[in-house]
Amino acid sequence: MWGLTWRVAASRRRLFIWNVLVPVLLLLPVAFSRAAAPHRAAVVSVFVVLFGTFGSCIPLVRDRARGWNQKVWLTGYGSRPWLTERIAAATTLDLAELTPALLLSFLGAGLGSATGAERFVSALPAVALALLAANLLGALVAAFVASIAEATLVCGATALYALHFSGVFRSADPDSWVWHVERAAPFRPLVTMLREALSGGTAGQAPDNWVGPLIATAALALVTLSVAARLARAVPHDV
Repeated sequence: MWGLTWRVAASRRRLFIWNVLVPVLLLLPVAFSRAAAPHRAAVVSVFVVLFGTFGSCIPLVRDRARGWNQKVWLTGYGSRPWLTERIAAATTLDLAELTPALLLSFLGAGLGSATGAERFVSALPAVALALLAANLLGALVAAFVASIAEATLVCGATALYALHFSGVFRSADPDSWVWHVERAAPFRPLVTMLREALSGGTAGQAPDNWVGPLIATAALALVTLSVAARLARAVPHDV
C-alpha cells in the first residue's frame, strides 16, 4: 500500500501539482500580511490540519464505496497493515505537498532566507506530527460516515474542535481542565511552533512539551486501527 499510494500520486501529476500550488497561493498572502503572528499561525494551523484530515477521509470513503478497500482486504493482506501503510504514505505525501508553501511562508515571515530555512527544518517534527494526527483523525471519521457529503461535514467539525482544544483560537486559563487538554493535544506543537516561527522566534520545543501530544497521537492511532476492518468492508451507499 505504501508503494501503491506513491505510484498513484506520481501518475496523477495534475492533481499533485494542484495540491502543491493551492497551499502556496492560499498561505503566502497570509505569511506576507501585516496580521499579528498568532492570527497568521491560526490560519496556517487550520489549513494544515484540514488538508491532512480531508485528504485522508474523502479518498477512504470513496474507495470504500467503490469496493476497492474490500478487494484489498479479501486478498488476505490484513486491514490493519493496509490502513497503517496507507496512512503513513498519505502523511508523507501531505508533507511533501505542503513543504513549498510552508517553506515560503517561513521565508516571508520576516528575516533572511537562511533563518527562514532553519526555522522550517526545526518545525518539520511538529508539522509531521500534526499531519499524522490529522490523517488518523480523517481515517477514524471515514469509518463512521456513509458518503462524501457526511465526510465533509464531520471532518470539518471534528478538525475544528480538535484545533480549538489545541489552543489555536484562544489560550485557556492556566491550570484549568482545558489547559491540561491543550498541553496533550496532538496539534499543540504545530500551533506553538507556528506562533514562534511567524513572529521571528525559534521553532524549537522543550522535550517535555512533546510527551502529551505523542501519547495522544499514539492513542488516536490505536483507536483508528481498531476500526480498520470497518473501513475495509464495502458499503452499499452511493457517494
